[in-house]
Amino acid sequence: MTTSPARNRAGLWALTATHAANDFYTGAVAALLPFFVLHADYTYAAVAGITLAATALSSVAQPMFGHLSDRFGMRWMSLVGLLTAGIGVALSGLVSDSYPAVWIVIAISGVGVAAYHPAATMEARETGGGTSGAMSLFSVGGNVGVALAPSAVILAVGWLGLNGTALLVIPAIVLGFVYVAVSWRHLFARDSSAGTPAQETATRAKVSDDWRAFGSLTLVLAMWSIAYVGTSTFVSLYSIERFDTSPEFASVALSLFPAAGAVGTLTGGWLADRFGRLRIVRTGYLLAALSTVAIVLAATPVVVIVATAALGLSLFIPFAAQITLAHSYLPNRIGVASGVTLGLTLSLGGVVSPLLGRIADHANVRTVFVMMAALIAVGFALSFVLTERAVEHHEVVADPDGADTRERARA
Repeated sequence: MTTSPARNRAGLWALTATHAANDFYTGAVAALLPFFVLHADYTYAAVAGITLAATALSSVAQPMFGHLSDRFGMRWMSLVGLLTAGIGVALSGLVSDSYPAVWIVIAISGVGVAAYHPAATMEARETGGGTSGAMSLFSVGGNVGVALAPSAVILAVGWLGLNGTALLVIPAIVLGFVYVAVSWRHLFARDSSAGTPAQETATRAKVSDDWRAFGSLTLVLAMWSIAYVGTSTFVSLYSIERFDTSPEFASVALSLFPAAGAVGTLTGGWLADRFGRLRIVRTGYLLAALSTVAIVLAATPVVVIVATAALGLSLFIPFAAQITLAHSYLPNRIGVASGVTLGLTLSLGGVVSPLLGRIADHANVRTVFVMMAALIAVGFALSFVLTERAVEHHEVVADPDGADTRERARA
């Protein structure tokens, strides 16, 4: 007997809301960087170091959290991660007189972001039925959160100075409460796949993990990560340095980048389900490379804003397809696959960020975008190494009378 994947729309929307809150803190870190430069006299290398703080421990913790999610479920980890991310960012402005203290609290926030993603993505895969379209909806929550962060930071810091970061914990508390209200019955469930041990054993026997293909995808995602983190870190500073704009005007590009990314995520998920994931991945990288070149060649700050929006749209077109590809390559390690695609690759971009900061200090920020355009082009070339895998997940489904079991495949 074949059954269709179950979907829980309320649960998916609640998770999407928490994803917005969680990634709000990633965007908040980027939005705070110009204020640390202006009000705390940090250098470009120093603020790039803050980006590293947000991602360094995350890069180590992400696979561990993914493994724990695969083994024990641990849905509560998404809630704990969200609250930790919010508290870390909230404290950053309060301790801005001490760079090491800022580095530590931002690092703690990054670990929270890392803890959130694997458990939440596994639950989103379950509640959404495993399609690229459903995953794109969950993913777009992150884009929305990042897009809202610059405005929230400007309001909070503009009103209270760097001490205003204390107000930024509010989204974590409010949307964490919403998630608990919707999902409390399942919050401490052992495994988001909801299968018995016998079913899990049979599932793993049906489909093997393709680590070679997953490794190739990780290389592609590394290029994506550098472009995403680099743009989030330097696009406002680029407008300020090259065109002498105000931080408020420069932040417009930083807001449009993830907002356009939200459109790209939803569009890309829909297109991937209809035209194939690899075609959409390659198209996105090609358009992203061209958009980055447009930023480099921009003659006015308005062109920078438009080109940054185009970059956000094109860079996120492959996003949901890359997540479901990762799940198809590692069907028995969904948590690890989610942790790498949503966390470790972002951390890789953060690790490179201080190097980009040094280049900006010794040359200029424009040179950073030239390098990112080249790296996105490398990602486009590497995407042709990727192969499609038709079956993402197999489950053994019990016959209603309990007489036999048959295989179910999710494509």
